[in-house]
This record gives sequence, structure tokens and C-alpha cells, in this order.
Amino acid sequence: MSASTVIGDVTQSLEDLLKTEQRPANFFDVSLKSPAEETIDQSTTKPKINLFLMRVLENPHAKNQDWAPVGVGELQYPPLALDLLYLLTPFSSSKLDEHRVLGEAMRVFYDHSIVTGSFLLGSLAGTTEELKLDLRPCDLEELTKVWNAFNKPYRLSVCYDVRMVFIDSATRQQVTRVIEKTGIYSQI
Repeated sequence: MSASTVIGDVTQSLEDLLKTEQRPANFFDVSLKSPAEETIDQSTTKPKINLFLMRVLENPHAKNQDWAPVGVGELQYPPLALDLLYLLTPFSSSKLDEHRVLGEAMRVFYDHSIVTGSFLLGSLAGTTEELKLDLRPCDLEELTKVWNAFNKPYRLSVCYDVRMVFIDSATRQQVTRVIEKTGIYSQI
């Protein structure tokens, strides 16, 4: 289970994964800024990939969990289960380099479609949590809406879902065990 910092910890873990697993090493930089803030000029020699958290949704399949026992006489409200949607966009002064960078970033996420162990950072480090990365189909209309919202021309981008990320609830309830039951029987 995770702290409320888990959304930032997931982003940090994915950023580090892209930095450490790219081939060749240091092929591209990784940016977490809004794609609307990214700039490209001809003096930029090193391409970059932008990893932007675009949407956070509650996972509907984990909504009806039971309260969990956390000690004698105490139950904890189930954790909030989230799906995170990331936009992955390459930036370079060369369109071919953008395609190469995007391909390499997608290979990294494909090779590590389940992120565990030493790749997890922050509150996720040392836990048994798993981040499942799925390439999400985003049609041209959806991506065009995103770029229109940034007030920028369309750029080649792909979307990734990260499932499920948990935030522990702080709500607890005191309960007592049933130790005695009185039954009254009568004949009709």
C-alpha cells in the first residue's frame, strides 16, 4: 500500500526507467514539463522525450473492496485505486530523431511493461507493488483535442496507462467482535 505521494513517485519511477534503460545510454533527455512548455530550436543537439501525466482516474474495478482488518478491533477503509494516463511526446530539431526517440522510449516501456523492484522509487521503493504499463490506443481526434487544449499544433504522441496505483485511506473504524448471542425461540 502507498502514501499519498504515490502519483509523484510513479512519475519519478517512469522518468528514471526511461533515463537508465535507453539504448544507447544518454540517447535522449527526459522532461516532465507540460508539452506546451517544451521548445525546440536548431541549437538543440540532444533530443528529448516528454513524459506528461495527462489524466488521473479512479479504477472502477477496485471500487467495491471491503474494509480491511488492521489490528484487534480496527478496520481500515480500502485504498483509493487509480489509473494514470501519460502522454509520451518526442522533441528534436530533426523529425527522424523524434521517431527514433519515440521508438526507443516505447521499447523501454515494452521491455518493462511490469515495473517492480529496484525500478520503483519514493514510497514505492522496497515494496511488492507492481506498475502495469499498457500502450493505450488514442485516436487522432483525442490527441488533437489534447494539443488544441495546449494551444499548440499537433505533435506525434502516444498514450500509456499505468494501472493500478493505490493511495491508502486514513479512515479507520473501531469494531468489537461478537462474543455472545442471545437467541429467543418460541413456538407458534
